[in-house]
Amino acid sequence: MNRNYQKRTLASVGLGAALAIAAASGPSHAHDTAGARIFISTLQIDDPGVADELALPTVTIQRSGANGGTGPAYQVNINYNFSKRVTEDFAVSIGHGFSWINTSGSKSQSGFNNVQLAAKYKAYVNPEHEFVFSAGLTRVFGTTGSAQIGADRVSSTIPNLYFGKGFGDLPIGVLRPFAVTGQIGYAVSERGPKTDAVGNFNNGFNNRWVGGLTLQYSISYLQSQVKDYGLPEWLGRMTPLVELGWSSPTRPHDTPTQIIFAPGVAYNGHGWQFTAEALIPGNRNTGKNIGFAFEFHMYFDDLLPNTLGKPIVKWFR
Repeated sequence: MNRNYQKRTLASVGLGAALAIAAASGPSHAHDTAGARIFISTLQIDDPGVADELALPTVTIQRSGANGGTGPAYQVNINYNFSKRVTEDFAVSIGHGFSWINTSGSKSQSGFNNVQLAAKYKAYVNPEHEFVFSAGLTRVFGTTGSAQIGADRVSSTIPNLYFGKGFGDLPIGVLRPFAVTGQIGYAVSERGPKTDAVGNFNNGFNNRWVGGLTLQYSISYLQSQVKDYGLPEWLGRMTPLVELGWSSPTRPHDTPTQIIFAPGVAYNGHGWQFTAEALIPGNRNTGKNIGFAFEFHMYFDDLLPNTLGKPIVKWFR
């Protein structure tokens, strides 16, 4: 959401990004809502909603430093994530992807990332205060990815909590289009790390806290819920945002705490969204080079409302 998929998005300084498709009419009314608030899809963390949706592709391009060894390395990740509602408030999803790593002075490496399956339940919605709370569980299947690109060789399980809060109940009109979303999870490995004869970690990864926050400003909300300023239609489809992604081990490890800032903008059409972000390292452990991420996202509850866009339990009614 990357992207292992979720852990590797945060730990390798944000993978995430994609290709645009133009056009379609009318603002999107898909995805998760709380009152008049629509919580958009974001790249570094998952949003709090459940929906029938497909992110394809999600692309990240990142350059890492040499770190005193062979380098620098360029990594390109192309991922997808498909989510399907079983009921109105419960969804399951699958995520997978492919990576290329090109390091100066050595042979390029490529291969698949580990497969991840996830489930999410939207537990509480307060339309008046534009608040959503959800809980979920992600399972990352070790060895389903390629060892040559560094995919984890052990499986892990990540319980997650999500929230979204719109500021539509504030008394100051120009502040009401703001919204925040957040995610916090704890990645539990089936096998912890061990050290070899020279002290290097191998054969597993340390349990980690993962998560992040987003700050969004919906121009569509400004126009429809605060005041119509007569802005151009294309501008009214945009949501400027900044994301913070974070990953931290529970004890000393060769992959220390990493932080990524991702300012960008989302553009919503009817049933789709295109998002582009810069990936800015937030500390020395994360690196010193800026990367880029972009994603094309489709919402089936808008595009195919009578088939793929409705919960499975309603298929048989």
